[in-house]
Amino acid sequence: MVAIPIKFVVVIVVAVACCHCQSEKIGSDSSTWEKLQISPDTFSSIEYANFLIEIYEHTDNKKSTTTMSQKKYFYSPLAILDHKSAVSSYNRFTKQPEMRFRIEMWNDKVQNEVIQHLKKIVGQEIQSDNVKIFPMKKIILISEVPTEEYSISSRWSNYDSKSKSIWFSLSCYDPKVCDELADEMRSAPKHLDHFKLLFRLSSQTSQTKQATISIDSVTSGSMVSHLLQKFEDKNEIFLTANDEKKMLTESATNIRMEIFGDSEIPSSDTENQIVNILKDLLITSKTTIKEQNDKMWDAVFWNDDNYRPDKTTKTLNEILNKLDTENQKKLANLFQKAERQSGIKLTLDEKQNEKRIQHNYDANSWTEVDRISSTISGKLANTSDSSRRVQIMRENVEKLLQQSKNHVQFEGEKFVPKPIQLGRINLGQFRDPQSFQDRNVRVRYTNAELSAPIKLMEHAELTVTDEWNNLKEQLKATAELLNTTSGELSSVKLDLAAAVMKLGEMNNELIQVKKDLTIKLEVTSELLNTTVKNLVKTNDELSHVKRDLTHTTNALKGTEQVLNTTKIELEKTKKTLNGTENELAELQMRTGNLSIELKTTSIRLGHERKVNEENLRNNHELRAITIRLETTILNLNTTRTELINVKSDVADLKTKLNDRTSEIVDIGKMPTSCFDLERMGHKLSGFFSVKGSKKMEIIFCDFNPNQNDKQKWIGYADVKSAPVHFYVQRNDDSSFSTEDTPIPFQLEVINEGNAMNLTSGKFTAPRPGIYFFSFTGLVNFPASSSRVYLGVGLYLNGNQIGRGWVEESNTVANQDSPLTLQSTLNLKSGDQVWLQIPAISSGTFLFDNSNHYTHFTGFMLEEDIVALL
Repeated sequence: MVAIPIKFVVVIVVAVACCHCQSEKIGSDSSTWEKLQISPDTFSSIEYANFLIEIYEHTDNKKSTTTMSQKKYFYSPLAILDHKSAVSSYNRFTKQPEMRFRIEMWNDKVQNEVIQHLKKIVGQEIQSDNVKIFPMKKIILISEVPTEEYSISSRWSNYDSKSKSIWFSLSCYDPKVCDELADEMRSAPKHLDHFKLLFRLSSQTSQTKQATISIDSVTSGSMVSHLLQKFEDKNEIFLTANDEKKMLTESATNIRMEIFGDSEIPSSDTENQIVNILKDLLITSKTTIKEQNDKMWDAVFWNDDNYRPDKTTKTLNEILNKLDTENQKKLANLFQKAERQSGIKLTLDEKQNEKRIQHNYDANSWTEVDRISSTISGKLANTSDSSRRVQIMRENVEKLLQQSKNHVQFEGEKFVPKPIQLGRINLGQFRDPQSFQDRNVRVRYTNAELSAPIKLMEHAELTVTDEWNNLKEQLKATAELLNTTSGELSSVKLDLAAAVMKLGEMNNELIQVKKDLTIKLEVTSELLNTTVKNLVKTNDELSHVKRDLTHTTNALKGTEQVLNTTKIELEKTKKTLNGTENELAELQMRTGNLSIELKTTSIRLGHERKVNEENLRNNHELRAITIRLETTILNLNTTRTELINVKSDVADLKTKLNDRTSEIVDIGKMPTSCFDLERMGHKLSGFFSVKGSKKMEIIFCDFNPNQNDKQKWIGYADVKSAPVHFYVQRNDDSSFSTEDTPIPFQLEVINEGNAMNLTSGKFTAPRPGIYFFSFTGLVNFPASSSRVYLGVGLYLNGNQIGRGWVEESNTVANQDSPLTLQSTLNLKSGDQVWLQIPAISSGTFLFDNSNHYTHFTGFMLEEDIVALL
């Protein structure tokens, strides 16, 4: 940050420097205190942070007839600087840069502490309305040391004791100074140890006295001393308007400090009077530099000679010659002539056969100065020229452009200084006191009764305003609420994590059961297929043996039929095995019957085998068939065991599914709660839309069995059965002035839902709900010396429910004024809304043209959807 020569004394008493600061009585007028009926003697005092607050009492308090409830007290102002409020801005009304900051005069905390302090002293209750800050009427910020960088207003400001704070401002001659002052106040407020506030307790008339302006008062300023030192060999120099104003203001401040005491404040007229006298004495004439003249420029004071216009033009022209055509255009574009065109054109002068850059006015050109500076510095860095003036960094290029933009212009081929009006200063009379005669002047001023040094809080934790105290309490409560909510959220998070884990485990179990069942069913299917193939093969073998087994033919035929039946049943069982538990049970039963029959067949065959054993002893094929039949019986037994296991697994799966599924119930209405949703069969927790008493509502349902609070209300759901919105306008070059008639419209920009009738100008609500309407029109008034007016009313079913109004006096012809009207209405289906003029003066009308100043819009905010369900 650039150091700022802060040279004025406004006695801001900071924490360490002033541990018990208090209000001062300066130039106090006893008649003012008597008039306000305030005792000038301090009644008591109270410490607040690092300073004292003095308390005074009403003169009636000492009367024996005054009761305790009637006693009144006053306390001195705080005058606490809110250094963080410092901000730099440009005042468009005064046409000057300003640095504004806030000073707190009192707050609720101090008010309460003063009341509690008085209670302890007097030993009785004190009415809060009877304790107030000093009844000050006027307030002013003063400076004891002159400055050439900024100034303070010499006008008294009105002060209302109801205002807890007041804003002050410093006027700067350069916006950068205000920026630096604001930054200095925010970052290092202890440097500002020289502000003081003066107060007037009542309105006063100004006084006058005789004063003398001497040569010492004029030459004591830092700027005059700097000029005498810089131009020690010159008797005549020149100042720009800003530097001239700085010198005159600084000298006027020195004279004011010599003439007036601490409690005397000169009127603004007095300061202007002194400045005018100094201007007559010091500014001998005015001149304008119109062309290059080194001798002339050497006599011009410039704060930084490196950026004097004649020197910056030389630097800019050298840079221009080093750039290519494209970058020449960019550089020239920053210094344009004030013409009402935009852009840069490159033309060819056929006579001289050379390129000339011509530029036109572009108000936005300086917004790109940073980018252009980077481009120029990059181009210059690549040049073979090693001149230090050319090889400058981007920051220096940008500073050069910024410093010269108000004093340099581009004229087609090169840069030249702008014509500048300067004030001629005769330094010779400063060096010769005999040539300067003292001037007597009669000045006006007013007195202050009280003064207060501006204070800073000693400790950072002490607040400047009671709003900050309230904010701390709110933050504390919010922190506690956040801690509680954090704990609850942590608990909910753990519960949710456990639920998710449990659901994951259940899901894994179901997946595993499904996998096991699938595998078993596949194995069973393969076994059944194998069995069927084996049975078919056995049937073929038995057919061949039938010729040889005469005694067993009938038995073998019965066995074949049984095996064929078993084959059909097994094929059916294969197809329906994945279906239901009943089919599996039937398959098990049939398999059991088949096993019994096979056992019977086996016994019979065994008996017959014994009977015919000797006859068939040599028949190896029959023995092989017997072995195969025994193997088939063993396989079927194994299949039966596996089917029994499958039945058990299916029963377990059914039990688990029943545990997770409830019977779905038709409750006969739309759900209105989590209880209704649970009855309808919902088991998974989540967010649901339900029917409320008036609107659709969003709720969160927790269906976990251990939860006591199943339902949590979230909010309302914005549900519309169909969109309704419109935007219509009056036609071009049309006017309307008919009273008591709905205003029609001609242009339909949008009319979703077709609720707006342009011809009749009426909107008909298609559904019940809340609607918003807005109307804007432009009223045209005739020339009139009396009052003219026009009103537009909003009507609901023929009743006026709102009105927009505009009126003027002493109008000129075709004077326009805008009129607006907005409303939010709760409409029933079929309600009609329109606009019409209930009152209008002669010659007045709603005006419109291609810009469409008169338009009407509306839309449905919320539909009463529950009423339609």
